[in-house]
Amino acid sequence: MGTEHKRNKINHCKWCGKPTWMEAILLPETPILEFIEDKINEYGREEIWGENGDWSLEDLDSDFEAELLVYDEMLNTMSPKVVCIGCLKEDDELYNRYYEYDSDNDGEINFEADF
Repeated sequence: MGTEHKRNKINHCKWCGKPTWMEAILLPETPILEFIEDKINEYGREEIWGENGDWSLEDLDSDFEAELLVYDEMLNTMSPKVVCIGCLKEDDELYNRYYEYDSDNDGEINFEADF
């Protein structure tokens, strides 16, 4: 009777479903979704997520507002989950594209990943 090691157990990625050797780590309920981020950019990122963004002053479509509320909740709800390295890399790239700004570059986007 042998012992089973955690590293010998194949798990499945919560985000894409692929088999992975990764173990559970604390992550949001959803990865960054490019199609929603593109909608945010199209509307105006500062008006949506900006420091002075006020949705009560914006003419947001009710479906888009609901989509933003659900997306925001999913990005901010953290729990332990198994996610494959491919999804982690893609999420990091999208984070760098949409949220990581280099303050030394006058707000230019920093595309360098830390992997």
